[in-house]
Amino acid sequence: MGSLKKYVSNDRPEFAVFIDDDKVCFSYLLMEDKIIVDIWLYNSAPTPGEPEWHKKENIPFLNPAAFFKENLEPFDASSPVEVNRDFDEETVANIFVASRLIAKLPIGSSPGWSSLVAKDGPLAQQM
Repeated sequence: MGSLKKYVSNDRPEFAVFIDDDKVCFSYLLMEDKIIVDIWLYNSAPTPGEPEWHKKENIPFLNPAAFFKENLEPFDASSPVEVNRDFDEETVANIFVASRLIAKLPIGSSPGWSSLVAKDGPLAQQM
């Protein structure tokens, strides 16, 4: 796996956000190192025309073109990624790229929400 970074909360260190970029970039909200929410961020490999989530050997799944409106250019450890958390009413991790909100990972929602998807699917829900 080509992991990028793990973001740990100073206020609530039991919560962390992990971004992993392999053939597809996913982010995970972790609580005590267990995944509680995940979300697709972008495809790094060529985008398939048809969903590939019907075969477990395709994990991690690429999001097919019909499910998203924008595929980000792959970013690396020096990309302007920010993660903040909201612990008020519900725990939510927000992911920003170049100050643009691209994903929310609220506890109890799986998958998380994305501003990049065109319709809800098993990898991301519309924000």
